Amino acid sequence: MNKQISLSGLMDELSQARTKKKEFLEQMERLIPWGKWVEEIRPCYYKGERGNKPYGIELMLRLYVLQNLYTLSDEGTVAEVIDSRAFSDFCGVDSSSQIPNGDTLGRFRNLLIGNGIQEKLFAQVTELLEERGLLLKKGTIVDSTLISAPSSTKNAEKKRDPEAHSTKKGSTWHFGYKAHIGVDKDTGLVHTLKVTAANVHDVTMTAQLLTGEEEAVLRNKGGRKIRYKINRRPSRAKNAPARSRAQIKRREREKSSVRAKVEHVFAVVKSRFRYRKTRYRGLRKQTAKLNMVFALANLILAVRPCLAA
Repeated sequence: MNKQISLSGLMDELSQARTKKKEFLEQMERLIPWGKWVEEIRPCYYKGERGNKPYGIELMLRLYVLQNLYTLSDEGTVAEVIDSRAFSDFCGVDSSSQIPNGDTLGRFRNLLIGNGIQEKLFAQVTELLEERGLLLKKGTIVDSTLISAPSSTKNAEKKRDPEAHSTKKGSTWHFGYKAHIGVDKDTGLVHTLKVTAANVHDVTMTAQLLTGEEEAVLRNKGGRKIRYKINRRPSRAKNAPARSRAQIKRREREKSSVRAKVEHVFAVVKSRFRYRKTRYRGLRKQTAKLNMVFALANLILAVRPCLAA
């Protein structure tokens, strides 16, 4: 005899269902040092001495983390927490009345930016990875990635973002910012991050991304220890003799094996977090945003099976 499932039974069954989103958020729940991050924010957070009692720091932090993990707007983050059971469980809420509106989340984000909290959280993550022996800093691979910015002039100033610039990559022009990173050559984890306009060349940022010991080598030996490995375009080798093509292919493979370590973190930021285009204006906001997403990317990459041992 078939029995109809009650509404409460259906809701309970849905809450137990396993999805990739739930598994990913459970992983982030384990990886993020919530206690340390909350204590970092507490000194600059609202005291609640006047007016309405502010929302809890951890709830606001969890909303902000979701916003960065899924590249959502303020209003979009709040809507997703209401719509998604995985998001509401991650935030520890069971009613829409417990969730702040988008303006409150925006003010919280600006509060963190104004106090440089994102940079401090990134520094906490790198210190944690150093303590666990995952950031050895015996060598640095330097690379950068472009983050597009809206080029529209349909705004009050009738201008594009004045702190973003254009640059040419291949035969295509890009407008926006550039994230320059230095990663550990053994683990591929980011230990240094600099954010600039897109037209700043990678070579000019190299010295700023090296560790202290590597900078000393650069000064004392005139930069001979720095090896710039840039893959050549396939069209430059197609007319070479067959033997030369084989040698070129072997060299390109060696360079790619080194460069791949720095590309892993870009894959997390641009593919998993889907952060390819910014919604904010100004270098200060880009710096805060990128410090946060690279801190989260480091936590994800640190638990890869190849680093577990």
